[in-house]
Amino acid sequence: MGKIQITKAKDSKEKKDKKIKTITILLLIFFVILLLLSGYTFAKSIEATTINANATIAEPILVIENNPQLDITASQNTGTYIFKVKNYNNQKQTEIDLKYYIQVISDLDKSIELKLYENGKQIKFENNKTDYIKISKDSKKENEYKLEITYNKDKSVSVNDIIQQIQVKVHTEQEKA
Repeated sequence: MGKIQITKAKDSKEKKDKKIKTITILLLIFFVILLLLSGYTFAKSIEATTINANATIAEPILVIENNPQLDITASQNTGTYIFKVKNYNNQKQTEIDLKYYIQVISDLDKSIELKLYENGKQIKFENNKTDYIKISKDSKKENEYKLEITYNKDKSVSVNDIIQQIQVKVHTEQEKA
């Protein structure tokens, strides 16, 4: 009789092992399927949004007024060229902040000296160029410049008259916000 009970225990142990193996295999299959489908389950959503806007371009206004041409000779050895830089024109004012610099374009003879004044005060003018000058859109502004040109005949290496043209340029850029 004792042998029958042992066989039953072995049979039940084998059945338990089969059940555990079956459950393990089913769980494994379940997790594999879950991993395969998780890409769809946890997918990100991507949307495209179109935005339409109408905008007008800000109008920069920088007006330069100047006086007529100057003639400088050995007898009249100095001259003053006056010009103004404004951020408005009649009633219309610039809509953006601007920055500009003034440059004299010319290969100057050593006998010609230049000095630049802004609103009566001498400003830095190295290599015939100023630093950037800012002009705001907040209020009407007018800067008056005087370019003082002096001819010193003693510094001239030429015995002939010097015929030279001096060109003043104002380079403007929009101030970055």
